[in-house]
Amino acid sequence: MTRGFVFSSTIFAATLAGPASAQSADTVYTNGKIYTVNASQPWAEAVAISGDKFVAVGSNDDAMAAAGEGVKVVDLGGAFVMPGTVDLHTHPFITPWYGDMNLSLSQPDNVDAILAEVKAYADANPDKEWILAGQWHLGLFEDDAPSKELLDEIIPDRPVALLDQTGHTFWVNSKALELAGIDKDTPSDSSVVILKDPDTGEPTGTLRELGMQLIERVIPQASAQEYAEPIYDIFDMFLSYGITSQQTAEGHRAPLDALQLLEGEGYLHQRVFVSWDWRTTLNLAYTLEDIEGQIQNRAKYQTNLVYPDYVKIFSDGSPGARTSLLIEPYEDGSGFLGDTLLSYEQYRDDFIKFDKMGVGLHIHSIGEGSIRRVIDALEAMKEANGETGTKHKVAHNWMITEDDITRLAALQNVEMDFSPHIPYPHPGVEGSYPQQIGDDRYNSMFKVRSAIDAGIVVGHGSDWLTAQPTPNPFPAIEGFVTRVNPEMPEMGALNPDEAITLKQAVAVTTINSAKILGADDKIGSIEPGKFADMIVLDQNLFEIPVTDVGDTLVTHTILGGEIVYARAIHGNEDVDHGREPMTHFLGHNHN
Repeated sequence: MTRGFVFSSTIFAATLAGPASAQSADTVYTNGKIYTVNASQPWAEAVAISGDKFVAVGSNDDAMAAAGEGVKVVDLGGAFVMPGTVDLHTHPFITPWYGDMNLSLSQPDNVDAILAEVKAYADANPDKEWILAGQWHLGLFEDDAPSKELLDEIIPDRPVALLDQTGHTFWVNSKALELAGIDKDTPSDSSVVILKDPDTGEPTGTLRELGMQLIERVIPQASAQEYAEPIYDIFDMFLSYGITSQQTAEGHRAPLDALQLLEGEGYLHQRVFVSWDWRTTLNLAYTLEDIEGQIQNRAKYQTNLVYPDYVKIFSDGSPGARTSLLIEPYEDGSGFLGDTLLSYEQYRDDFIKFDKMGVGLHIHSIGEGSIRRVIDALEAMKEANGETGTKHKVAHNWMITEDDITRLAALQNVEMDFSPHIPYPHPGVEGSYPQQIGDDRYNSMFKVRSAIDAGIVVGHGSDWLTAQPTPNPFPAIEGFVTRVNPEMPEMGALNPDEAITLKQAVAVTTINSAKILGADDKIGSIEPGKFADMIVLDQNLFEIPVTDVGDTLVTHTILGGEIVYARAIHGNEDVDHGREPMTHFLGHNHN
């Protein structure tokens, strides 16, 4: 049963609370079961907050001793409280661009429905220069390679670009290929992937990885104003799952300007650690020089809510699409190993450059060969620069080997996340991975415990929306412990020897992820001096069977001492946002 807060408007006299000071609390939460994730004080009964920071954590008496005049007292009624969670891999900018800002496919797993919906959308929007939509599901087409002819039949005269659910494949029509200047003579390789007809050499309408840039560079970009409303909605949804901080796996000028607009009007309720796109498939219309200029001028976006000090780099696509470098060949008997999107020398030089700039690397890497090449380049970076103190991480890490875990553990200020946070059997993965890499390698993925035991700080990321319908961290916490899919236990366990404890899993989603960002002095645990980011849950994670953890609901989310989500008021954010429209800011109704 969901518990409600009990508010007290008691005004404490100076003889009781003492005179107000810079550290006097204006809000005190009492009578809670507060799991702080602070090793030196793991549990508390109460917290006191002054402004946006915790000033006291301990017993009711400890918290009340910090109270100032006019303090507001909130009785938690025995509810379980923990720090707000930190998601290290999100897509809040590209998701709406190939979604609600244009067309979000309602039946992305049905080809006929996709074609009908795209045609209806185009007919209803005759002034749209480009028809953009996403995210169609893998498995719909042989080799996940749809043809341009299907789109040409319904929309022959305007360009169409449909993004898949992973963000690594475009399905386009002939008009889009024409505008991008892509024809049978356009070079295609392991990084710029343009599928071509084996008989005619003509592009088929499927592009992957850096080949997608050829399309995106001719698509007109949205304005910051257009980005603002869908970002607002997405962040509201994140709050409903207790996520108070996130690291984006993308970033460029328009959404950063949108964050600035939102914060200026008081509509930003999320700590956003932005990773700028660098040589990625999502560079949009920007040249490398333009993107580098944006990164160099990132300080103008820095606030207590926006931290623009990271850069996103792809080392590969995925083994399921055969766009990752492996150590042993793919399973088709051809001897094919795949390749990384860039050369070792390019990774090395880019890593050295950004490390010197104080920009943290956020490196997408899934195949074991891709991860090895990234670690080679990271070692070269450390040799060239010494220890700069800049925090870096390798993301995904599905197929990392034991040897490379040891190498990564030896690198100071280089950590890792496992994303999407599905360390268990998942139908979207089982549909392609075992066929490409074999059962043995598939069943050895997600070496979470091995990485932690080696001394690596391990975090997590949802990879929303490319892999997960929601960024909810609680099924992930359960899965880290059980290695079983909370929604599909009949699929069994994946590599169960790599299971971790519940305390470790909670740390992975809070303080560990904060450490990886270099922000553990600000977020990730409930301690005096840190931002007052915490969440109230409908059940105590440590007093229920671990198989019930995934069902946990967040009743309240507090960011910087302010209640920014309350389930009783706002409801289920995935169904009904229930928030005040941003009519003053955007000038139109918020639906």
